Amino acid sequence: MNKKKQKKQKININKRVYYKACLYGGVLIVTLVIIISKFIYSTEMSAQVNVENALSIQTEVLANKMGRELMRIPGVGEGATVIVSNIDSLSDVQRISFANKLTRANSHIFKAAITDNEGKGFDSDGMAVDYSKADFYVNSKSEEFSFTENSPIIGRSAYVCSVPCKYEEGKIGNIYLFIEQDIFDEYYDETIYSGDTSYAIIDSNGHIVSSSKGDSVFTAGSNIYSNLSAGSLPTLSLAQIKIRVVKGEKMAFKAVSNEENRTIAIAPFGIADWSLVTIVNSDYVENQVKVNTKEARNLINSIVILISIFIALLLVYAVINKIRFNEESADLADKADTDLLTCLNNKMATERKIQEYLDENPGVQCMMFLFDIDNFKKVNDTMGHAFGDELLKNLGHQLINEFRVTDIIGRLGGDEFVVFLKNIKSEEQLSREGVRITTFFHHFKVGGYVQYSATASIGAVILPKDASSFEEAYKAADKALYEAKRRGKNQLVYYSSELSNVESVRVTGDIESDNI
Repeated sequence: MNKKKQKKQKININKRVYYKACLYGGVLIVTLVIIISKFIYSTEMSAQVNVENALSIQTEVLANKMGRELMRIPGVGEGATVIVSNIDSLSDVQRISFANKLTRANSHIFKAAITDNEGKGFDSDGMAVDYSKADFYVNSKSEEFSFTENSPIIGRSAYVCSVPCKYEEGKIGNIYLFIEQDIFDEYYDETIYSGDTSYAIIDSNGHIVSSSKGDSVFTAGSNIYSNLSAGSLPTLSLAQIKIRVVKGEKMAFKAVSNEENRTIAIAPFGIADWSLVTIVNSDYVENQVKVNTKEARNLINSIVILISIFIALLLVYAVINKIRFNEESADLADKADTDLLTCLNNKMATERKIQEYLDENPGVQCMMFLFDIDNFKKVNDTMGHAFGDELLKNLGHQLINEFRVTDIIGRLGGDEFVVFLKNIKSEEQLSREGVRITTFFHHFKVGGYVQYSATASIGAVILPKDASSFEEAYKAADKALYEAKRRGKNQLVYYSSELSNVESVRVTGDIESDNI
């Protein structure tokens, strides 16, 4: 008793040491994880803000360059208005010729036209034109620049610069300068972003004036706000974006759709109410964040390595104690579950393990044999209890070798044994297992110079057909076992609900099976 108490106390001490080590180590790990996570988060957020600010500044610089390029165009028309207003007597041919000269004043102007106040006049191709129905004619009443998309009048998309002038005395007309849509491509090509970057020029209402270079769901359709509202905006709301666009403020924010994860920068264009939109793949931004946080991450890695070594050393002791504890616990559990004579499962372990399997695998077909040695009392009386114990011990050893390691084999007490076979998949296998156990006892012998051939009476139960729990299976198998004894022992009987109505059939010699 003293040794058992000492062993139990030692296990309890090991448990307390292990739990304390786990507690302290867990608290330390959680604390360090929180501190490091906050540091990483703040560092990455700061780097993210810096990268996005740099992106919005670069977009603003690009927008200014593009704006200055576009603002050179009106100068061509303004210089011409003085001439046009003083040559009322020019013929249509001369006006056409003059319009043609305007196209040569700037390489991006592919067509020019001089019209009256109603949009009628001549273009540089020598054609009489009527722009009164064109979108750019309407826009020219309030804006110097506009964009016309796939205009049937000029046969293409173009930026349009309208310069008002006196065409005839008392009438105000316009000089229209049509500018190539690709005027900004050279600026887009100078950017440092990845190849799938997209660009767009929008007005204050989110209407896409033009878009080029790259293909993005956010520049599809006619309004960028509609595209943004269809996705998600993790950093800025759509209302905030609209307000800042109207105010002419630069910004950068994340936008996600089902197809794309993008960082978008918007900066005022400096012309009309236009803004330049740069849509960059978020991988580029994330790479820039990684570059900006490289030193911080290296520092964190070094700290994590040192802390990991410290924690590893701190927990080694606890792990060693845990291993010892597990070994001792497993040893005690095995001893508690093991029949000391046969090394099989004892009664409690057998019942528990079979019931656990049935609970965890409902409906799976299994088979259970319940048997005892025929005339075992006579063996003890005539050959001695030592020989009887040797017989039981030898039986346990041979049963372990005969059946699968996954099957449950146990001694319920005395000379009563159980073999529980898991996952029987077919009727053929049921038959084979019956033959196996009968054959086993046909060849089972024990002893040295004088060998004793022990026989057994066996009751068999098929689950879940005959029973659904260990208790039910045991009762059913016990009935079949009793019937086997009643018939004369040395045989296998399958349980049946009609068992009591079956006539006794005595079988002598080798064991046979009778399905009742």
